[in-house]
Amino acid sequence: MSLDAIIISDSGTDSLSGTNPLKLQIDGKTASIQMILNYLKHQGRIEPPIEGDDTMSWSSALKLNGIYLLSHLTRNNFKAAVIKGFYEEKDVFCQLLEENPRMVIISTTFIFSKQTLFRLIEDIRSLAPDIFIVVGGPFVYLSYLMLKKSADPGYDTDSARDDFLFLDVNGEPSANLYIISLRGEQILCRVLDKIKDNQSIDHMPNTARLKGKTYEFQSRVDDITDSGSFHIDWDCLPDDIFKSGVVPMQASAGCPYKCAFCNFTKDRRLTFVKPLDEIIDELKAVKKRGVRYVWFVDDNFRLGSPDLNEVCRRFIDEDLNLRWMSFIRAGTLQNVDIELLRRAGCIEVQLGLESADPQMLRNMNKKARPAMYASVIPELLAAGINCSCYFIFGFPGETRETISRTCDFIQTIERPELDGLLSWSIFPFILSPLSPIYESANRQPYGLKGYLHKWEHATMNSEEAKAHVLEAFLNLKNSGPIYRTDNQDILSDLTPSKRHQFEALRHGLAKTALKNPLEFSKVDISIFEHIF
Repeated sequence: MSLDAIIISDSGTDSLSGTNPLKLQIDGKTASIQMILNYLKHQGRIEPPIEGDDTMSWSSALKLNGIYLLSHLTRNNFKAAVIKGFYEEKDVFCQLLEENPRMVIISTTFIFSKQTLFRLIEDIRSLAPDIFIVVGGPFVYLSYLMLKKSADPGYDTDSARDDFLFLDVNGEPSANLYIISLRGEQILCRVLDKIKDNQSIDHMPNTARLKGKTYEFQSRVDDITDSGSFHIDWDCLPDDIFKSGVVPMQASAGCPYKCAFCNFTKDRRLTFVKPLDEIIDELKAVKKRGVRYVWFVDDNFRLGSPDLNEVCRRFIDEDLNLRWMSFIRAGTLQNVDIELLRRAGCIEVQLGLESADPQMLRNMNKKARPAMYASVIPELLAAGINCSCYFIFGFPGETRETISRTCDFIQTIERPELDGLLSWSIFPFILSPLSPIYESANRQPYGLKGYLHKWEHATMNSEEAKAHVLEAFLNLKNSGPIYRTDNQDILSDLTPSKRHQFEALRHGLAKTALKNPLEFSKVDISIFEHIF
């Protein structure tokens, strides 16, 4: 039986964080804890295989968009396979091509530009010139919204012509079909059926095709209202989905907040909180397949429902013995029993703090206060729950003083005497189309001009913001950037004190490498030996 489709969940190339590229590297790869252990074991060189690599780390999990599509297609009697990241698994892709797939499906959840999509499709075409390529997901939908905005003379879509689809037919990716929908999986199944039966896909609703120098858009229909929940049948999925020991999961979808920098599409029809019994069933299903870590990919765990204590008690009563992580708003945690959260298996909380300056938080429409952050985070760390915090430098109104206030705040929550680890990722502000701040009326009070990564306003410009990101990276000492490639088992085997020491030493080496490129063969690796 030949393969019906290969699903590509990510290109594996885009990162918008300003601190990600600054992290410590060895031989061109991010210096995970397991890589450093391998380096120590072999007296200053990397010797494959690296024990503990691509397993038990948050980054080793497959992306949920690919898992969901695989589950949906399998449930509809299609034979499909999923690729986590095209460039890191190109050899797997080539092996799957030997099964004569009819289609390649590209999800754009983690693709942010037309150029990235163009390169990805060109590389696919170099291996499979004639394969039918369908592209769908958030980036395609955002591109369609930008096309609609182009009818508004006061909205800047000209700057976006090289970055979004549909605005300019020059340099467009050679996809065969775009599905323009916030769901779209039902249409995808119809398309795949027709391709298998060698039938025409003309007039398929909610789709677009480039014909010559013109995009042909089909009729728009509501494919959201009756699309059902985002259900995944974990029992029907192949073993390799679970081989890393880590899976992503969704306990809710949507976000009721309207942060000024955010361009995520908000549609009330897609907002839901998954029933607790259903979450428990899913957790039991993945545990049965050997999973030990679960990454809840909610924007805010269960939309900040006030029953988090009850959820934790259920997790404990069910004796799940799973470790998990999620974004949870600091405000949600104010009335939560943090020790109960730890006992329920939560080992890390992701916090979108953005700034520690009160005025900047108001400018961002963040609905948060620095004092609340300062209260919640030490409680989490004291309970042994790691905190990974996300910041934005340069949003309109930002000054050197407001950034200093944020950096001072980070230093106050660097608490090496507490059991939990503090890590962070700092993003230079991005002037994103379709975000509230992109609107002309919202730009004017700040004198904000520009587009995406190049902008200026009355108190800062994009180059200054990037310089502040680097400065913060170099000045912070008792915490470090987020390393999602770290094997969590190896980390948890260390005492809290040694985890803190490891984080500080690795970050110190990363800073040294930025100032003077390191020759790792000459680095005194003994600085790590007392930790392991």
